[in-house]
Amino acid sequence: MDSANWRRDLFRIHSSQISVLLFVAVAIAVAVPLLGFALAGHPTAAVAGGATALFVSLSDIGRTPRGRAGTMVLTTVFMLLGGFIGDKFGGTTLADEALILASAFVAGWVSNSHPGIAAIARFTALATAAGVGMQIADPVAAAAVLVGGTSAICVALASWLLRDGLPDESFMVWNAGVKRAIAGADAGPLFAICYASSCASALFAAERLGVDNPYWATFAVIVVMRPEGMFSLKLVIHYMVGTVAGVPAAALIMQLASDYELLHIALAAIVAAFARLGLALNAALGYLALTVFFILIVEIVRESSVPPYALVLTRLYDVSVGCSIALVGTLIAGSACRSRDLK
Repeated sequence: MDSANWRRDLFRIHSSQISVLLFVAVAIAVAVPLLGFALAGHPTAAVAGGATALFVSLSDIGRTPRGRAGTMVLTTVFMLLGGFIGDKFGGTTLADEALILASAFVAGWVSNSHPGIAAIARFTALATAAGVGMQIADPVAAAAVLVGGTSAICVALASWLLRDGLPDESFMVWNAGVKRAIAGADAGPLFAICYASSCASALFAAERLGVDNPYWATFAVIVVMRPEGMFSLKLVIHYMVGTVAGVPAAALIMQLASDYELLHIALAAIVAAFARLGLALNAALGYLALTVFFILIVEIVRESSVPPYALVLTRLYDVSVGCSIALVGTLIAGSACRSRDLK
């Protein structure tokens, strides 16, 4: 199995009509929990629900409606579990790093096994990092995760009906994918160890540097460092450029939409939809939109009072630390992989 092929084709869109439908579907799926919980007075729950809706939408992977819905359900369940574990058992320096290390190791180990399994594991690692870093006290957040996942699944089902069926895709059957995931196929210990170490190191380094929200550095490593980067530094640079460029873009949107909560929420949902389309067009565009979305929901929906220019400096610092560590980790993993292949 050539992992580069399914990674390239995973988010491909087959027609302009499907592009419009997909854009609207993702925007609606994210807006429902984001708007509902924000208006109900639970901003942190809105963050959890909106983020879950986007990631579950990105988990719409498979050959049949049943398979795709199953992947989305599993993503919802594991993100809820990861967020709970991070929130419940995190909160201290060593515990935080240990949780990040464990979740990232699993995500790295299965990262080249099966598209659905890889997505579930990576999004679970993100949820764990969010639970560790944000320490959400609102008990409604757990319900918001379920609502976000349900919203994404229901909207996806409706879009499948409007599309009159699914494109004839054949990424990989689940049975083969599970066997590859257990074996750590095409990734294994080399990438998994580098990936997990980089994620935990980003959190530790950001804490030692006195960063206000050190989990942003970990977020950057989780999304930027990918196994295909071991074979193409250009891909890693695309991920990094998109991630870093997303920070000033988010600050600009914050400046334009200041003091209008509903506008903030609407723009966050629209940016989430652009993230899905961006991943189909260019990695940098997709990662730019993802970064903007993260910042909008965390900094705005939580009613952050940080001025946009200060946000740019703070988040650029956080994200740059994470991206630098991700680049170093990728280079080490790639060098180790090439050395192994030469033997």
